[in-house]
Amino acid sequence: MERYQPCCKEEEEFLRNYNPGQFPSIAVTVDAVIFGISRDSAENYRKLDKQSLKVLLVKRTDYPYKDYYSLPGGFVLEGETFEESLQRTLENKTGLKNAYSEQLYTFDGVHRDPRMRVISCSYISLLDTRKARIKDAVWVELEEVSKLAMAFDHSFLIAEAVKRLRGKLQYTDIVFHMMPEEFTISELQSVYEIILGEKLLAAAFRRTIANKLEDTGKMTSNAGHRPSRIFRYKGREC
Repeated sequence: MERYQPCCKEEEEFLRNYNPGQFPSIAVTVDAVIFGISRDSAENYRKLDKQSLKVLLVKRTDYPYKDYYSLPGGFVLEGETFEESLQRTLENKTGLKNAYSEQLYTFDGVHRDPRMRVISCSYISLLDTRKARIKDAVWVELEEVSKLAMAFDHSFLIAEAVKRLRGKLQYTDIVFHMMPEEFTISELQSVYEIILGEKLLAAAFRRTIANKLEDTGKMTSNAGHRPSRIFRYKGREC
C-alpha cells in the first residue's frame, strides 16, 4: 500500500502538528495457535499408530507470567504488517518458516496483559509435525493444555482456535496442511475424528472425501493387519 500523500499544505501542517499522545497508548501483538498432528507408534503391532492433535507452546523466560506456558507471539514492530510480524515471531521463537497461517480473531480484553493495554491479532497455523524443525518450543497434546499454567488469556485463544478449526473442516480442505504427502484413508479419518471429537462412519467419510484424493498405486506393508491403499491430496492449495 502506497504511503498517504496530503492533499494540501493545510493538511500537511495538520499532520505535522498532530499529537498522538492525546489518546491512550495501546500495543499490538500477534499470537499463533499452531496445530499439528503427531503420530506415535503403537505398542501393539496389530494396531494402527496413534495420532493426536497437538498445539505448539513456549515457556516464558521473562515477567509477567515467568515460567508459564504461552502461545508463540510478540509485539508488532513499527513498520511491520501483521503478516510480517507473525513470520518474524514464528521464526525467532520456534524456528518455523512458511507455515500455513490465517487470521483467527482480534482479542481486545482490557485487562489481558498486566503491563499495558495490549490487543492481539491471533492466527491459526497448521503443519505436518514430521516436517517441522522446532526449536525452543514444545508440542503439547490438546487435552493436556488445561493442566498447564498458561499465560495471559492464551487458554481462551486456543479454545477459540479449536472451534474455528472444527468449523472449517466442514467446508474447506484445511486439514491437509497437517497431513503428510501420502497417507491412508484410515489415517485421514482418524485426524478428522480427533479434531471433531467424534467418531465418523467409515463408508460415509470415504464418499465425502473421495473426489479430493488420488490413489498413488501404493499399499502399506505394516505387519499385523491388512495392507491399505495409500493416497495423496489432489489439490495444491487448501
